[in-house]
Amino acid sequence: MDPTNPNKLIAAMWEHKREPWFFNSGGSGSGLHITYNGGETWKKVTEEDGFPKGHLGRIGVAIAANKPNTVYALVEAKKNALYKSEDSGFKWEKINDKEDIGNRPFYYSEIYVDPQNENRVYSVFTYVNVSEDGGKNFTQLMPAYGANNGVHPDHHAWWIHPKNGNFMIDGNDGGLNITKDGGKTWRFIGNLPVAQFYHIAVDNDIPYNVYGGMQDNGSWKGPAYVWRAQGIRNSYWQEISFGDGFDVVPDPTNARFGWSMSQQGNVRYYDAETGNNFSVRPTHPNPDVLLRFNWNAAINIDPFDSNTLYFGSQFVHKSTDKGLTWKLISDDLTTNNPEKQKQSESGGLTIDATGAENHCTFSY
Repeated sequence: MDPTNPNKLIAAMWEHKREPWFFNSGGSGSGLHITYNGGETWKKVTEEDGFPKGHLGRIGVAIAANKPNTVYALVEAKKNALYKSEDSGFKWEKINDKEDIGNRPFYYSEIYVDPQNENRVYSVFTYVNVSEDGGKNFTQLMPAYGANNGVHPDHHAWWIHPKNGNFMIDGNDGGLNITKDGGKTWRFIGNLPVAQFYHIAVDNDIPYNVYGGMQDNGSWKGPAYVWRAQGIRNSYWQEISFGDGFDVVPDPTNARFGWSMSQQGNVRYYDAETGNNFSVRPTHPNPDVLLRFNWNAAINIDPFDSNTLYFGSQFVHKSTDKGLTWKLISDDLTTNNPEKQKQSESGGLTIDATGAENHCTFSY
């Protein structure tokens, strides 16, 4: 909505189909529509107005609050690009189609404008890039994986103070961060319960510990309770491995050790005391056979023998030495449908296989 004219609305429509094994972004249903009379009539932006030809995918839109005739659109198309209008959306010009405008449109495609500076534009994606020249060029505001400022990657929400462009709030896969100096330094808000746990487990210690794997935030171990007036503090939790955390299986005979999981069938044997961990991911005897692992692959420990593990791909794998070696104890037990194993073609207008599209796998 135009902040100075509530009758001017811009709506981005997105045609997107997702199957468990495939997704397609883009189609005839995608497009940018504008009304100047509060929704009584709408006009679709087309190639005649400066938009790209052919099917479009996801579109991010932003209006400059201090100069509402200036509108930006981050458009997924055959060639992804940033478009700009300086006449309230009647005519558009492609101003940037370089990689610095962002990646993975189906997952991000977010664009924001400083409310007091129509030329300062933020593209919010795996990282955050900023332009000071109206989108023609971008530089990285947040280094890769927070190397220098501790901010988690994968950004999905962004807020700029309407009267102070240096005051911004960032929402990402790691939580919420605030800056008041234009992004030079960030403060992480650590008391918001926004983590997404896939699984939880407990060990046999007294008092016992709780384990869990979190979406894009690793696998963690923490005390179930403590004899301290302040209760359980954030600092009492220990990250035991990295990645999209799923199951954690503590060794029932010695909770110092255990197994943690992440995407693509990765399973690691960890030592919680030293912080060390290493991969014990199963392989197939035939190197030409590609193992298919569910996004959160199935793992379990033998209730009668803590040395024995079971792990699922399209096969059942068994280890009797804590995961150091594995053997197959089944044939392919899935449908092995080749039509549901085309992850390398997934994405639609922009090829993108997240790893969650693996199919013909064990889920439990």
